[in-house]
Amino acid sequence: MAAICAFFEQPPIQHLGLELAVCWILERLLVHDSYPTALMHDLSDAHPKLRLSETVLQQAIHFLDHEGAISCYSQRCPSRGRPRRMLHLLDDHRGAAQALMPPWQHWLEENEGPSHSSAHASGPGFNPAAHPAPGCRPGVLPAGCQ
Repeated sequence: MAAICAFFEQPPIQHLGLELAVCWILERLLVHDSYPTALMHDLSDAHPKLRLSETVLQQAIHFLDHEGAISCYSQRCPSRGRPRRMLHLLDDHRGAAQALMPPWQHWLEENEGPSHSSAHASGPGFNPAAHPAPGCRPGVLPAGCQ
């Protein structure tokens, strides 16, 4: 029983699914252009209980690119040999991105608090990495695999 109480007092790190990863990327790109590695680091800094896998990050970037919401450009960095792939939110999609921010912020408020595990079982976009559904690959969101 003590282990179960400890789980609710300090829930494990949550890994974002595709939908929530898209929201995180849009939140950051509404502020400034960024690159994939920085997005992952910024998430763990801003939200210590949340993580984003490289696979889901790339799927989210691909989704946004396919939707025509972002563009990419290269930026030289003095400390790196090769340029960084910077992501830029296109102006035509800023309104849609801003419209996703209230539900994203609501999700953060409900899921980052210490009592979120007792109030909510896993829902859309929340993939408990330790116990994926049988036959489902982490980061892939077919129906019933959340």
